Amino acid sequence: MKMKYFDYATLPRTQWSGGTGETKDIVCWPVSDDFAWRACFTSIYESEVLGQFPDIDRSIVLLKGKGIRLTSPGFLEHELVKKMTPFHFSGDIRGHAELLDGSVQCFNIMTRRSCWASEISVISHEHLLPTSHSGVLYVLKGRWEMTGADCVQLAFGQGAWWLPDIREGTIKPLVTDSQLLWVDLRPIG
Repeated sequence: MKMKYFDYATLPRTQWSGGTGETKDIVCWPVSDDFAWRACFTSIYESEVLGQFPDIDRSIVLLKGKGIRLTSPGFLEHELVKKMTPFHFSGDIRGHAELLDGSVQCFNIMTRRSCWASEISVISHEHLLPTSHSGVLYVLKGRWEMTGADCVQLAFGQGAWWLPDIREGTIKPLVTDSQLLWVDLRPIG
């Protein structure tokens, strides 16, 4: 399988009931009804109940806005206010997302803990694409070039995802101060 490229502006949008937010899915692999891993963007306009996802580990990164308070009595109490800093929590719990000061936009990764694990980082240097892992990347700043099976340039708001069977390749910044979110997805077992 080759890289699958996306642009935030053209991703399909799903409005939440009541108009409290929306989701833009990048990928639900292998299928959306029973995913092993999922990558998406969420925009939250009003404080909202967090969806419950049994056997799922969740990671969330604040991209825009002042922040949200994630709570679940006895299980979770966290203020997500620092942009580009991943926060990991269990999808098994039912919780609440309280906006701190206006709407937010977040990047989300969900993995079925029995078969996948994820690690999210922000990178600003050349990186080798792992052929034995899946992955997702999203350009935060600057321009990047991916080489390997394809050669493509990506700018702010664009990204790519892949499965473990890609050919070897690299991604490198083309201008100073370039940054991207890098998600390494590793199969377990």
